[in-house]
Amino acid sequence: MLADRLTEVFRFWRFGLLSLLLVVLPFTFIGLGIQIALGAPLQVEEDVLLINWPTLALLALLYPIASGALIAQLAAIQQGQAASLTQCVAASLRYATLLLFTYALLGSAVYIGLIALVLPGIWLYARLSQGPFIVMLEQQNPIEALRLSFARTEKYQWQILLGIMVLAGVVLFVTLISASLSQVVAGESPLGDVIHLLITAPVGILIDILIFRFYSLQNTNA
Repeated sequence: MLADRLTEVFRFWRFGLLSLLLVVLPFTFIGLGIQIALGAPLQVEEDVLLINWPTLALLALLYPIASGALIAQLAAIQQGQAASLTQCVAASLRYATLLLFTYALLGSAVYIGLIALVLPGIWLYARLSQGPFIVMLEQQNPIEALRLSFARTEKYQWQILLGIMVLAGVVLFVTLISASLSQVVAGESPLGDVIHLLITAPVGILIDILIFRFYSLQNTNA
């Protein structure tokens, strides 16, 4: 039942939060530093959306490494012993290129689905989201990993989809509250950005834990 999975997600999150933040926060602040130095990846000027390609490129290269480190930590916690930041980053770097390709394929599929009335994009994400985990933890190539993810999620696809939507709602709610709070406390300043990230980073990993939990249930009988 979805309620059981969500309960497991929050339990895992509560007991593993400090270890997870150990690998999440460094990459979060590296990303913030890139944006402070080079500007936001997307900007709107006179109703025109402008893309800051240097920032976007650096963030795109950083994301697979950050994601891989998080996956490595999730697996380590599942096995009963959290890993160090160095161990997680080292594991991630071994698969960084494959993860980059995996996320490029995953992002393209989801983008096409989002254009087609949004829900198909969320559904595709639910079906393909285990791909990066399979690359990291089973050493599969990106195409095979996405194929396996699509096959393995068939049984639980609607639970995964609803779980993602529920947790996305939680993340959105906390993000809006955090944005208002940081604006009141520090206004438009780097300090406000830091406060915002410190509040949102912990809840931002909930969806990753959900995906990992379904991955574990289906592939390790956890």
